[in-house]
Amino acid sequence: MLIPRPACLLVFFGFTSLVLWGCQENTSPVSATIREEAYKTLDKVLEHQEEWVKVHAAEYKIWSGYTGEVFDIYLKEAEKFGNKPPYRIGIWRVLAQSARDDSTRQEYLEKIITAFKDPDGQDRVHAAETLAKLGVPIADLAPDQVSSILEGERNSLYIYTLWASLNGAGNGERNWNPLFEYIQTETQDKLTLMQAAYALRHHGHIGTDDWTVLASLALNEPGDSMAKVYLLSAAYILADGENVNSEFLKEIRRVLLELQNAQSKGERMEMALALGEKGNMEDFPILLSLLRGDDPIVVPQESRSGAIFSPADADVRATAAYAILRMEKNRTHRLAYWDWVVVILYLVGMMVVGYAFSKKNRNEKDYLLGGGKMNPIAVGLSLFATLLSSLSYLSYPGEMIKYGPVVFSGVLAFPMIHYVVGWFLIPKFMKLKVTSAYELLEINLGLSIRMLAIFFFLSLRFLWMGTIIFITVNTAVISIFGFEGSDSNVFLISFVLIGVTIIYTTMGGLKAVVFTDVIQSVVLLGGALLTIIVVSVYYGSFSAWLPSGWLSHWGELRWGIVATERLSIGNALLMTFIWYVASSGSDQMSIQRFLATENLRSARKTFGVSLITSFVAQSLLGLVGLAVMAYFMSNPQFLAPNESVATHADVLFPRFILVGLPIGISGLVAAGILAAAMSSLSSGLNATSSVISEDLMKRFKKRPHRQTNELKRIRLLSLLVGLFTLILSLFISKVEGNLYDVIVKVVNLFVSPLFVLFFMALFIPFATARGVFIGGVGSIVMAVAVAFFKYMGIEVLFIMPAALLAGIILGMVASYVDVQLLGNRETVSNRIHKIWEDENH
Repeated sequence: MLIPRPACLLVFFGFTSLVLWGCQENTSPVSATIREEAYKTLDKVLEHQEEWVKVHAAEYKIWSGYTGEVFDIYLKEAEKFGNKPPYRIGIWRVLAQSARDDSTRQEYLEKIITAFKDPDGQDRVHAAETLAKLGVPIADLAPDQVSSILEGERNSLYIYTLWASLNGAGNGERNWNPLFEYIQTETQDKLTLMQAAYALRHHGHIGTDDWTVLASLALNEPGDSMAKVYLLSAAYILADGENVNSEFLKEIRRVLLELQNAQSKGERMEMALALGEKGNMEDFPILLSLLRGDDPIVVPQESRSGAIFSPADADVRATAAYAILRMEKNRTHRLAYWDWVVVILYLVGMMVVGYAFSKKNRNEKDYLLGGGKMNPIAVGLSLFATLLSSLSYLSYPGEMIKYGPVVFSGVLAFPMIHYVVGWFLIPKFMKLKVTSAYELLEINLGLSIRMLAIFFFLSLRFLWMGTIIFITVNTAVISIFGFEGSDSNVFLISFVLIGVTIIYTTMGGLKAVVFTDVIQSVVLLGGALLTIIVVSVYYGSFSAWLPSGWLSHWGELRWGIVATERLSIGNALLMTFIWYVASSGSDQMSIQRFLATENLRSARKTFGVSLITSFVAQSLLGLVGLAVMAYFMSNPQFLAPNESVATHADVLFPRFILVGLPIGISGLVAAGILAAAMSSLSSGLNATSSVISEDLMKRFKKRPHRQTNELKRIRLLSLLVGLFTLILSLFISKVEGNLYDVIVKVVNLFVSPLFVLFFMALFIPFATARGVFIGGVGSIVMAVAVAFFKYMGIEVLFIMPAALLAGIILGMVASYVDVQLLGNRETVSNRIHKIWEDENH
């Protein structure tokens, strides 16, 4: 046994220490009754108030995730007051934020930009403020106007234009020094100082030394200054790191809380917003008091039980309602104790399985192919678990939420996939009882093509395993298990994940991999099914959470095959067909499982079981996406600030595991995600070790190893492959896109180029090694060009069809030229005929 028991204990206790550190209580002062009261307050203000008070209430609803009929209400406002400055800016601002699609949002942003460009406009200041708040990069859209304003008088228009000009600079690493420098000048008036402080608090970060200066300015600002509360609010919200426990912050908080009974509604509103963003449970009674209008300063127009508030009182109440809802969004959710017990028992169980099967491996064939006589149903489930992986388990629900069910239409291609793979590819592999699929390439095309295929395969699987670790840890483990997303924590968690997988894989070989894959398939599908059941119980029926129509944020439904469209029905069918055929016909992990069965019939059965299980899993995960989307649309309080179901689709399933599932079930589904990750990692470790051993080490070793050393060498290879994969996972974060896009860009980059080699070797009789080599290289060049440079406008999800077509055409043309013009007679058909003659003589 390669992995010693102390190493097992090290991984186990390392994970246990992470558990104890991450296990915290979930606390929230906001009950369902108070939440409903806050919603009704916003609705009441939105219904009965006018102009900017109404705008504030509308924005609070949008920011809280309860857009409801806000867009429709403000369409009517636009009809009535669309030409009334400056209120029209507020109307367009609300419509832009509540728009159901990007084109509608852009329509209203253009109106605001036009108002900003008008030098004689009555609402130019409001337009500049709105563009700043909405994050529009105005310096790029109106450079002449911005330059002219920033060179002119330092008034309100200057402050808001300066703020707006910082949008988009450095994609988040913004230089806020101009605003901070303005706050420190002694010549500014109190109005612009207030506006600059208000702009600065939207920054989100400020250096420690600068924060100390800001805090000092806030405390020293005269009490009667309109800017004081905004300076206090900015300092309170921007405090982080070592400033959180400083005496300065304690004093700022004390002075800020004194403003809860201030006569100015602006002071009370700003104080409430600060508490909502950075306050704690101690502040909740203050916000509740403001919500219910218990202060003695503002007297409503009618009784407290009436439907109408005075404008000032309404603005304060609406702000307090939003602050309460914002405070609830800041709540941290953690797994409960019993959830951790389930997860830990699961991980320990995997290591026990590896140890048990280590006793049954007598030789290298037992380790790599399970003896060649494994149960086809078990192997089929293993193949399903391998091909699905945690990447699909996490990305499919997010893809459904963000883009709709188009990608899932690809399952309609499964019958054709089964026919092509089962009757055209599998028979060719089963004729040659080889350990590595790439021996076939050498037989048909020579050593150079075998080495190119090995390079493609290892690149594919190393990137695949690295992506599994990265996405599982950064998307699921960090959010579900409640760890901070620091680099050290990510590495430590990744180490534990790959460590457990290495232990049971290196001990048990393919038998352990297949056995644990069967268990993990059940856990994975069970977790998805439990999610659907829980949401159905919450809504009272299965059909209640299904959307009644095509949702606007899914975009337009397209049917044909269009390379320049992200996804259509035709694209999904083509992409699914190519992926399954290419993976089954060239990937050692698939071919290894075909060869692990007893005969051709069993191999076909294995692939059929894999497809059936994949169909069930994809259907379940698609329904999981719809169920989770419906749940968060009904419960936006569980979304973090500035999150929505459309913009943060990939994190909703992991989030639901924490907030929507009962204790114990959360742990089971979390274990399911770990199961899917480790299932694929274990298969990847086994397959890559097999290829390196059979295609590289055995091929080029100078003298044969003794049989007793072969098994130890394979286990050591699995360990080294796992460590290299761990390091590679740290670099995947540089790839842009949602989870599904990242998977296609990174994981599927080499799928088509690898299959090009097998297609040429199996089906093109005049193919030559030089021609196929050119086709393979050309295919990977096309894949990279589409994935990272969007060559010819081809969308990222069309990588595989484009790379496959380019590789086959280039390979066939190059082979034809090689044979007809260069006189090369080393073709596939000639090599096979020569081998046949040699075998018969």
